[in-house]
Amino acid sequence: MRQRGFTLIELIIVITMMGIISLVTVGFITSSMQGYADLTRRDQLSSAVRVAVERMAREVRNALPNSIRVNADGSCMEFIPALAASRYVAVPLAVASGGFSSVPFAVEPPQGRIAVYPIDTNRIDETASGADDSSRTSTQNPIYDLDSWSIISPLITSGALESGSGTVTVDFNGASTHRFPADSPAQRYFIVDEPVSFCLVGSDLYRFQGENGSAYSFAQNQSDGAALFANLSEPQEALLASDVVSPVGSQPFRYEDATLQRNGIVLFDLFIQDQDLSVADTTQEGIRVQFEVQVKNVP
Repeated sequence: MRQRGFTLIELIIVITMMGIISLVTVGFITSSMQGYADLTRRDQLSSAVRVAVERMAREVRNALPNSIRVNADGSCMEFIPALAASRYVAVPLAVASGGFSSVPFAVEPPQGRIAVYPIDTNRIDETASGADDSSRTSTQNPIYDLDSWSIISPLITSGALESGSGTVTVDFNGASTHRFPADSPAQRYFIVDEPVSFCLVGSDLYRFQGENGSAYSFAQNQSDGAALFANLSEPQEALLASDVVSPVGSQPFRYEDATLQRNGIVLFDLFIQDQDLSVADTTQEGIRVQFEVQVKNVP
């Protein structure tokens, strides 16, 4: 009876082939797992800042026209949120008054301040005779300059701006009187809130909410992110994202003025890098997030 089995050569060939197949399989599995790990790490890096960018974009779209400004190094962007808008019958221009008549709102709007004809962020409106701000320079923003004759009024106290017919009266706070520098060609006015700033402080992205009478409110000169961080606390100060740095050769925030062909554009340019990893670690990587938002400039 003949005996059957493997020769040594056959056994070596089988072992060699099994080794090759195992190496290919392990390499495939390893590369797949490494790819999944890299994808997860990148998603973790970008997810937080992506949510922050979407929030910033949503708020900036509702900014008062021409109220967006960016500081010199691009680390801070400030704007005035527009809460509602309507049309007036007449607003005080030559003589200050405690209020004005308005077309009623369909739904009762939030309380805030009144802004009329915010045409230009660097326009010097009050250098004429009798102006109370004749020393203002062209680098100072009159939209943020609150006085008795300015684009933005004192707080309003009206609580009945919703009406079925006729007109309603918008009253300024208490005994306050106000007049506006210019009349709106469309007789449009906005109800606005306190200013808001998005700032990159170190490697953290913050949102700062202005509040009347606090360390952050309307001011001719834009506030610095470090100063806002030092002087404010929750809820005026809110952390949006961490591990964010300014891209090399660029600025986190930029604003391009409107032209005859397009609206104004806000540009976000943020670089996210895991600060917990060592600089010498070859797995360290960053993700650059760039986003553009068109903003309305029609006052």
